[in-house]
Amino acid sequence: MSNTIIYRHWQPGDDDAVLAFLPNTNEDWYRHKFDDLDADEILEPEGIRLAFVGKRVVGHATGEATSLFVEEKIQKFGTVSAVFVALDMRRQGIATGLMRDLHTYFKKRGYCGSILDTGTEEARKLYLKIGYRQVTRELEAKIQPKRDASQLRWRCANTEDLRTLHQLDKEWAKQTFPVRWMPEVPNVDRFNINDYRVLCHGQHIIGYTGWSQPSAFFPHEVINDPIVPNESPMEVVESLQAAIATPLIWDTCEGSRYEKPLRSLGYSLNPTPRVTMVIFFGSEIDLTKYWRSS
Repeated sequence: MSNTIIYRHWQPGDDDAVLAFLPNTNEDWYRHKFDDLDADEILEPEGIRLAFVGKRVVGHATGEATSLFVEEKIQKFGTVSAVFVALDMRRQGIATGLMRDLHTYFKKRGYCGSILDTGTEEARKLYLKIGYRQVTRELEAKIQPKRDASQLRWRCANTEDLRTLHQLDKEWAKQTFPVRWMPEVPNVDRFNINDYRVLCHGQHIIGYTGWSQPSAFFPHEVINDPIVPNESPMEVVESLQAAIATPLIWDTCEGSRYEKPLRSLGYSLNPTPRVTMVIFFGSEIDLTKYWRSS
């Protein structure tokens, strides 16, 4: 007799079963996931989809709201941040069922579509089968120091910079895809400010980027595409070469504004398994002229 699989959204009392299913999840965060004042605009109970066999959770998916600045206006999308199915219950259509439920929720909320990132070929094939299309693939380059003179300087970000960084997101969103830009929720805040550096021309901040320091697990500094709306990409690349003393890993993507400058300088951009995918729920939006930026 086959297992009967029941799908529904998260309900009070589900946390113990979910945490038993996802043992590596931060328990304190999960039990307080809706406590933040802005959580009702980002993560809702209906955005957590569960698959049960009896009282056992065998599948879990999370979908959240996000905003993209596309075609000169803010447009709401759903993002799928996590999908997981128990190892002994795979290849029974559970992931597809969870995604179907998330799409129903996204449509109910009036979202234009759904955007997700995935890092495995198996997941990419699943999402293609569901109807997603690939937007871009992440590329990785190792940048070498070069002590040429540059008028631009990088420094650590601080809380006094936050308003400027949020405005830079808005300007960058008009040029690049997809910037998760929400007027009420800055990407950089006082809690994660230490993970960023800003680019200055004199005393004026003209851009910023996420900048991870070397660790025991990865020996190089790592950056994402810098958000610099009004400076040439080549100038940004050269400013980074001048700012580093040892090699740095640059995460970009196919079609980014930095791909051609990096290639023109002789850097190899190696594809990674991570791809960005999209599905629309109504009228399609032309995303071909927008480039991904992290």
